Amino acid sequence: MTHGLYSGILKTIVLAAGLLAPAAAGAITFANQRICTLVGEGAHNGTNATSNHQPGLRLYGTDLGFSFRHRQRMVMLFGDTWIEDDAICPPLPPSDDSVGWFFLGDDDDPEDCLDLRFHTDATGAARPIRVFKNGAQLPMGPLRTPITGWSDNRRAYGYFTGEPTVACGPGNACPADLSCGADNLCVDPTSSLPTAAAAERHIARNPGPLGLTLNLYTVRHTFVTSKFLNATAQAVKSFSENNPGANDYTPPNAGFALSTGELLMWGRPGFAAPLGSSADLYLLHHSMAGLQGRSGPSSWQPRYFAGMRGRAPIWSDNQQDAVPVIENEPVLQVLQHSIAWVPSLNQFVMLYSGRLPFPFTFVHNAPNTGVRLRTAPHPWGPWSAPQLMWNASAEGAYGGCPDGILYPPGGGGCAQTDPYRPGGFDMCPAASNNPNFDFGVEYGVNILSRFTAPGPVANSATIYWNLSTWNPYRVVLMKTTITLP
Repeated sequence: MTHGLYSGILKTIVLAAGLLAPAAAGAITFANQRICTLVGEGAHNGTNATSNHQPGLRLYGTDLGFSFRHRQRMVMLFGDTWIEDDAICPPLPPSDDSVGWFFLGDDDDPEDCLDLRFHTDATGAARPIRVFKNGAQLPMGPLRTPITGWSDNRRAYGYFTGEPTVACGPGNACPADLSCGADNLCVDPTSSLPTAAAAERHIARNPGPLGLTLNLYTVRHTFVTSKFLNATAQAVKSFSENNPGANDYTPPNAGFALSTGELLMWGRPGFAAPLGSSADLYLLHHSMAGLQGRSGPSSWQPRYFAGMRGRAPIWSDNQQDAVPVIENEPVLQVLQHSIAWVPSLNQFVMLYSGRLPFPFTFVHNAPNTGVRLRTAPHPWGPWSAPQLMWNASAEGAYGGCPDGILYPPGGGGCAQTDPYRPGGFDMCPAASNNPNFDFGVEYGVNILSRFTAPGPVANSATIYWNLSTWNPYRVVLMKTTITLP
């Protein structure tokens, strides 16, 4: 169970399943393959007896896994993490997210899965991510997770869930670029979900330049936002507002000094939208030098995409000036999204969507739901129409091994139900006795951009990405070859 899934539900009432007809045949072709179970019981990461890189690791299950390169490591920020199979039962811990990593020099072949390592305590349990603000540890238990992360090659950064609402009223004003709504909560009336409450997002930095304790983060800034509640970020080598043709969207390598690099962040005002509205996509950029405090105090002063003047993008310091780079998003259950620059396509690739669990998803084998893909030559677009890339039924995800990664209603597939499941808090301490209503669903997509490679033909690319499966509570490594028309 994770905030990444339920944040949008708690803020909006999902009135439809968000089905969307697949794109016309011949637009973009895909070839998908499951590589391995990356994290969770029976995974390659040390819980499997055949893997000895971290023997004795206690980590039963987790989700999400937002990745970024930090020096010679690939770091992955995971959501609510279960040390044992009954970890969702009270008492619940104050912090329960986790961070894994692997050394790029030791593990450059995703086809052999990835040897993730975790900070552990004396019992072998994965240590939780701990986030501090003004010296006090913030609550990061169930429903509070990492949202995205990045590195400036000096320090690792995380973008974390904070308070779900921000109160306002006489003598208690909202930040300058937000408004006080009818319920005395801060809102952004210019958002595509204008009545959704703005919330806190903590921009926190790992204190060690070498990242020796990647589970510790100190808040540098608290960002109150609606349009960037659900975010993904990428570091790029160079970015210019005045000369976008000279932008270098290539991810930096380990030796690149990012004092002149740039952070790109795309965001949505939720994880799901009510029928008749849309969780549109917004964009900001921020200099790495400003985040680092290289030329003064560390600051959070993003520049928001505010439209186009001819073929040139317009930028603003004011969050209410931000306009969507994707307007009227037709997918209601947008869920998490991941965007990466793919050099062989000369395009950004975005993966997003999936399905919310029961009772928001009633049918496990709907043909028009799943992971969707869009492409664009620039961060602001123009973005292609969404195309269905991965569908659970079409890929055999409820079927036999090895492709059966989701527990099907009634059982009988490769994936077995967890004895305690994310939706089963009221079943504790007894094991859940009706798993058929908590079948597996796909969410939490993340592109591992380090492993993106040219495909077998022109205008193609191979990407590796991870997917969360809900029941069983795991993260799976996937591979897709994309061919543009």
